[in-house]
Amino acid sequence: MGTYYTEKEALQDFYTYWEKIYPPLEDFHCNWLAKNAQILRVKKGQVLYESDDQQENLYIVLRGLLVKERYTSCKESKQILTVALPNMGFFTTMHYYSQSPALGDIVAVRPGIVLQIPYRKIKPYRNNDTGIDTLMELLVNKKKYQLDHLRAMDGITLATDRLFYLADNLPDIYYELAQNELARLLHVSESSIYRAKNLFLRRKNSR
Repeated sequence: MGTYYTEKEALQDFYTYWEKIYPPLEDFHCNWLAKNAQILRVKKGQVLYESDDQQENLYIVLRGLLVKERYTSCKESKQILTVALPNMGFFTTMHYYSQSPALGDIVAVRPGIVLQIPYRKIKPYRNNDTGIDTLMELLVNKKKYQLDHLRAMDGITLATDRLFYLADNLPDIYYELAQNELARLLHVSESSIYRAKNLFLRRKNSR
């Protein structure tokens, strides 16, 4: 059975994280978040956003794991497009300033705790408050860093090499995702993931 966290504990950990990236964090920032963010306790498989929704929300993971996913062209399975680990987030539009819906559904693949912040609660402070700007920029940069590596990985043909690249460059994702989730992210079969993970472990142990 997994560790149980209260919303208060998860939120306090997020304040601590925010203070690390923006040391002048003030009571104002904590009060702003407490007033404007809704804390959601999500279940595995819960859909927070569907790609045809007209939402303007930012979802920040406090505990658990969110993915953006969509059906493959054959409609037989869902491909994972990107992953949000704790202290990462997803926008429901292509980016904060966009009105175009984001690609893929936002789905919880683990039970967890998530912050939901409407864009309208962020807008008055965007480019006016350094603490909120710093948080937003970090969320965007984390997303960009991950997407850059996932794009680079798309150019790798062999399943084993894809998994090695993921483990070397995005190790948190490699260790957090289950085998079937890795298969959906890397666009390969589960049996290929199984074989590649065994090879990766041998490589790791031989060092």
